[in-house]
Amino acid sequence: MLNRQSILGFNNNQEITQIVVDDKYIHQLISLPNNPSDLNKLVLLIFNGITDNDSQYERRSLPPDIDEKLSFNNVLTYRFLIESNYSENAYYLENAYESLNTETPGQKKVFLNYINSIYLKVLGDLFQDNSTMSKKELINNFADTIISNVISSLLISIGSNNKEVAHLSGESINLNIFTIVCHAFVDCKVLENPNN
Repeated sequence: MLNRQSILGFNNNQEITQIVVDDKYIHQLISLPNNPSDLNKLVLLIFNGITDNDSQYERRSLPPDIDEKLSFNNVLTYRFLIESNYSENAYYLENAYESLNTETPGQKKVFLNYINSIYLKVLGDLFQDNSTMSKKELINNFADTIISNVISSLLISIGSNNKEVAHLSGESINLNIFTIVCHAFVDCKVLENPNN
């Protein structure tokens, strides 16, 4: 089975373009060395575009095993990327979140809630087009599309701040946005926790 998704991403001319995410592209991303300072800059850039909403309610459950969550949500295209990216880059992303929290405690939560709100918007849009499906059916049928749309939304938000990322390569931006979304998936801000 050929796993392919289409997302918006950056090329090396700092232009937003259509990217086909397939096994070849995922293996290419995984082979790129990550630059932790690029990841910090992108987290800060996205965070600066967020308005803090303290009234958001956060319900926590036990974190699931990554493989269990991937299977529960029927993630196919992004499965390998999530498994490898999280183990390789989680440390760097946690450091970026700690940098946010150093100035004002609780900013990691605000950041992850922002990503969760993107996920819920994407899910809502899919529900409008597939109103006869249950939430579980939507997720099982469109998990990779949901992840693609969350990634694209974050890349578009970065594209509106193009001057801030002009010195970063397109590959670095794409890899680090994937890292952010993979981490949000593992932290149950994108797709669903099987323990709920």
